[in-house]
Amino acid sequence: MNSLVKVWDLPTRLFHWALVLALSASVISVLVFEHMVWHARFGYLIASLLSFRLVWGFVGGYWSRFVNFKLSFKDSLAYLRQPAHWVRAGHNPLGSWSVIVMLLLIFLQLIAGLGSDDDAGFSGPLTPHISSTWVSLATRYHTDVGKWLLLFWVFLHLAAVAHHALIKKKPLVKAMLSGYRVMAHANPSSADAGKHRWLAVLLFSICSAITYVCLKLLDTQI
Repeated sequence: MNSLVKVWDLPTRLFHWALVLALSASVISVLVFEHMVWHARFGYLIASLLSFRLVWGFVGGYWSRFVNFKLSFKDSLAYLRQPAHWVRAGHNPLGSWSVIVMLLLIFLQLIAGLGSDDDAGFSGPLTPHISSTWVSLATRYHTDVGKWLLLFWVFLHLAAVAHHALIKKKPLVKAMLSGYRVMAHANPSSADAGKHRWLAVLLFSICSAITYVCLKLLDTQI
């Protein structure tokens, strides 16, 4: 018998859509408006979001915890052979790898951005603290390598979501909006009570404060 399972708690869903908006705004600010200050500010917001997700991956809802991601090659191969046998409500093995790689690529793009210099009057807060060689490498990665890797991975992510929606008839976007999935097998539900959400507010506030203090210590202008 099919049943509704709470897969994604509210903090995880808010993180997901806030990250989508922040990444989009970061791209638009530099490609459309050529406004490096706002590009950097959106980057700082993304840093706060990423640090929150890292913490939430250990204390968040059941399916948001990294320990419940399936990251073994054995599970990945088994899923590729018989995807129809996958009955877990959370990320499948390929989805788990995709999330980790996405977070890693965003993190690398952030770090490279902090150490970049666009030779047009704007430089990241790390540039005074690293050698010119590292500044050059960070700039090259941020502008010529990292952004294309990240855009490629975003495209793969969107293609996978579309494949699940159109071919497999699994509305993953709807689940990330409502938090629920219809499952034919019993699955644990993610905790999403009021105290759970207030914990997320506290953790995000702390992560944002730490990010701000770190940037101030690097003598950047926010």
